[in-house]
Amino acid sequence: MKEKLEEITIGSSHAGKPCLVCADSVSAEDEIVICPRCGGIHHVKCWKNKGGCGKQGCAQIAKAVVGPKPEGDGPPAPISKKVIFGILSAVVIIILTSIFWPKPPDPAGDRHKIVFMGESYYQLETEMTKLTDQFNAENEEIYIDLQLIPPGTINQKLMVLIAANEAPDVMAIEEGRYNHFVEQGALLPLGSDEQDQVIYGIEHPAQLAQFVVWKTTEFPEEALEVLHYFAGNITPIDRDLLEESTRPLPFTGF
Repeated sequence: MKEKLEEITIGSSHAGKPCLVCADSVSAEDEIVICPRCGGIHHVKCWKNKGGCGKQGCAQIAKAVVGPKPEGDGPPAPISKKVIFGILSAVVIIILTSIFWPKPPDPAGDRHKIVFMGESYYQLETEMTKLTDQFNAENEEIYIDLQLIPPGTINQKLMVLIAANEAPDVMAIEEGRYNHFVEQGALLPLGSDEQDQVIYGIEHPAQLAQFVVWKTTEFPEEALEVLHYFAGNITPIDRDLLEESTRPLPFTGF
């Protein structure tokens, strides 16, 4: 038979009766324990201190004293369907907003966008940015998307873009990369020289590089216009000075 656990109750219905442990009378406000075996009355404190029933011969041990459950006791209340629906609705709204939220308008508008990529130091970047802003403000047919990256990084960047079929329309590349692209037939012919040799590049006015147009550009005429715009408006630097700046210093020993 399952043993009953003792419970805390109020002494209002047992007022005046003595506690089996301390023999003091129980008042109506006292918390008491009634032994589930013999029915003996105890103050809660006396029951706990005694470790069970105070009646001689009663085997009831104070295994637990069960009173009213405090707030928060037991498993948490189940989440209502209304709350679950609200959470799911919020998630759906966030997902749909991220998909259908209108993107900012393309600054190119209805114009043909020509991507220009090259390496640049601060002074040249400032000049080319100014030229680009001026061109975009005045030209109603073409928009230049200027992409200037740190020196020494363009080859790796180009390989990634070419592999993804997203090569820039116009670019400034060093001689070694230029010769490689010419051999591969990857550049758009720009014309012919006096010996009827096909020209694929125009010297960069301020770098040891060639301005070229990617052969599969969507807008070849517009790309050529952008190439000649930069070639004709960037402040030139003497070629000998450019070569001197890239020439390694002689080793003098120690």
